[in-house]
Amino acid sequence: MFIVLLICGGLVGFYLLMWVTVLQQPKCKSTAKLYGRTVIVTGANTGIGKATALDLAKRGARVILACRDERRAQAAVTDIQRESGNKEVLYMHLDLASLKSVRSFAENFLKKESRLDILINNADFLFGGKTEDGFGRIFGVNHTR
Repeated sequence: MFIVLLICGGLVGFYLLMWVTVLQQPKCKSTAKLYGRTVIVTGANTGIGKATALDLAKRGARVILACRDERRAQAAVTDIQRESGNKEVLYMHLDLASLKSVRSFAENFLKKESRLDILINNADFLFGGKTEDGFGRIFGVNHTR
């Protein structure tokens, strides 16, 4: 009986912790429209980046998914276009572990786009190693770009 009560207490405690820390967090209540605005979201093919890109697309922005994996990014573009109804969502290759890729992305962006209104630096890297430029990968991807 004691073990059952302990388990039930633990489950109730876990639920309350989740309620306070996750479920009751403030949500964005803005209804601002972003028609005519151009936005870059790095790492936008999954997770928070994809959710952010979707919200921006729903608001009418031209959204550029700056990602390193073309296959996953194109799948995200398709999903976001379908869910938002916005066809102004596109992919541009960007590998933040390479200064060459960063420079190439910037050059291509400046050739194709007339403006940048919002930049959301979402991409990050959690595993070790080195970038092709010799930086620690975590530092190089998360801080030097």
